[in-house]
Amino acid sequence: MKQITVGLMSMVVLLFLTVQCISQNKKMTWTTKSKAANELALSGADHMMNNELEQAYSDFSAALKLDPDFTVALVFMNNLTRGETKKVFAQRALKSASNKTEGEKLFASLVDEKLTPENRRDIWAKLHTMFPDGQMLGNFYVQTRATPEERFAAAQDYIKQFPDQPSMYNTIAYYYMLGKKDNEMAKKNFEKYIAMYPQGPNPFDSMGEYYLGIGDTANSKKYYTMALEKYPFFNSSINALQKMSDDKKK
Repeated sequence: MKQITVGLMSMVVLLFLTVQCISQNKKMTWTTKSKAANELALSGADHMMNNELEQAYSDFSAALKLDPDFTVALVFMNNLTRGETKKVFAQRALKSASNKTEGEKLFASLVDEKLTPENRRDIWAKLHTMFPDGQMLGNFYVQTRATPEERFAAAQDYIKQFPDQPSMYNTIAYYYMLGKKDNEMAKKNFEKYIAMYPQGPNPFDSMGEYYLGIGDTANSKKYYTMALEKYPFFNSSINALQKMSDDKKK
């Protein structure tokens, strides 16, 4: 009786998580047997959107320890790894998706190494159309548009829909800085990103890059250092500070 009860409880949790995702407007279902794995994956996806790959890797790894068949986490781990490990995650992701929702199957199809950039753009566009209320899917839809103009327009639309999602202010700040050469608007959006996400390393890393780009190495070093105070293993800031040190020696 105990084994039956445990099995029923697992089914209830799985059903609850699936229904919960469906009920939240038009968002892709993240099927998992573990509520804790779901929370870890949500955290990992947030780190991915903020380009905090080291922390994302940690979250998705932990999620898969709780649910090795968690399709969404497996797809992200495929994205975060290389070589044979990447291939293993691709195989696991595709296998895990065989009995999942159509959205999860389409999401898992992104692990196919034979896909062209155009193929991937089309898949992200289809996912975005199917699940327009998904912040993560919307974010990657923006990043994968074909031209800078399309990405900028999609980023503006995203901010209108999700004004409280910090990561897109970083994205649009880079468009202003690199594409439009508008440092004033770039700085304004980087500052907003820091204000909205002060606990993360990437906002400070981005501001460090902004100051480096305008030749202010003192402030650049300051912000890269602040990023490492938030997360000491943030490779982008580590590498930037090392390069600044090497350049100074030269």
